[in-house]
Amino acid sequence: MAEGGRYVIGVDLGATKILAASFDVDKGGSIKAASHEVKLRTPSDEGSERLIDSLVEAVESLRTAKAGFECLGLGIAVPGPLDREKGIVRYTPNLGLENYPLAATLGKRLGLEVRLENDVQAGVYGELKAGALRGKKTAVGIFIGTGIGGGIVIDGKLFRGSTGSAGEIGHMIVHEGGPLCGCGNYGCLEAHASRTALAKDSIALAASGRAPKLLDEAGLSFRKYRSSAFAASLNAKEAPIEKAVDRAAFWLGVGMANLVNILNPEAIVLGGGIVARFGKRYVTVARQAMRERLMPGLADSVEILVSELGDLAVPAGAALMALDHGAAQAGGDGNHGSGSGNGEK
Repeated sequence: MAEGGRYVIGVDLGATKILAASFDVDKGGSIKAASHEVKLRTPSDEGSERLIDSLVEAVESLRTAKAGFECLGLGIAVPGPLDREKGIVRYTPNLGLENYPLAATLGKRLGLEVRLENDVQAGVYGELKAGALRGKKTAVGIFIGTGIGGGIVIDGKLFRGSTGSAGEIGHMIVHEGGPLCGCGNYGCLEAHASRTALAKDSIALAASGRAPKLLDEAGLSFRKYRSSAFAASLNAKEAPIEKAVDRAAFWLGVGMANLVNILNPEAIVLGGGIVARFGKRYVTVARQAMRERLMPGLADSVEILVSELGDLAVPAGAALMALDHGAAQAGGDGNHGSGSGNGEK
């Protein structure tokens, strides 16, 4: 073991940014708070080689900061379906990767054991082991951002499904004949409640002069309609945007009701940029819409929680999964990450 101790790295590879963090590992095998973070713009339209270069840059920056420590592994969380055992990204619509051997390619460049995971499943795992879902046996995680992803916890473990892609909560149909979703179907939860859906509704309001603060923040560029721009509009009390946000929260509540009626979880944790930026009002509207659509007797059966790890939920989960995978290969129990550290600075 290196003189300085041990750590593990987790990376959230998103469509617009790469967020990487290192987490110290204590003697019991639990992660502590993130010791260092690196954020880079994702070169999503510059080809796979440039993307790999950026990932290597982020990881090497963390390794330099942790000189003298032993790196136990690297977890990479990516959007979309993948083959975990082979380390292959099957398809990522916003990153241009298809049947790409990401784990092997990075492992060769970095000389590290690389574990590949779905981004939102990693985020839910982070909350389960080191965040808001600690101690929960049956739970659901919903992360709302550009799209909507999720994860399901059954008997205290992440439920993968038959092909490993369980938890595509954003693509449940909540409104037959509703708006077109990026997946090609109509009326998906994501088409009603994601930031993309909210932007589609709001850009016309800004253009018509009904939301001047939002127009100042984002102009008429769809890409600039981020959670921070909406938050500025809400702070300015622009009524049309308040109504649009409440409508998105309402549809989220409809989706939450479906999940509670089917799975009867102890808790639902909400994460992602929208939840962090929009605050209590957004969660309150979603909770009320959910409660009004639950089967009798279920209204008080589920806690609605907000992510404790924030932006670091996905990197923390990816790091924990890499740590667990390494322990399992070494013959351990793979049950790391339940210590006192919360994965945040």
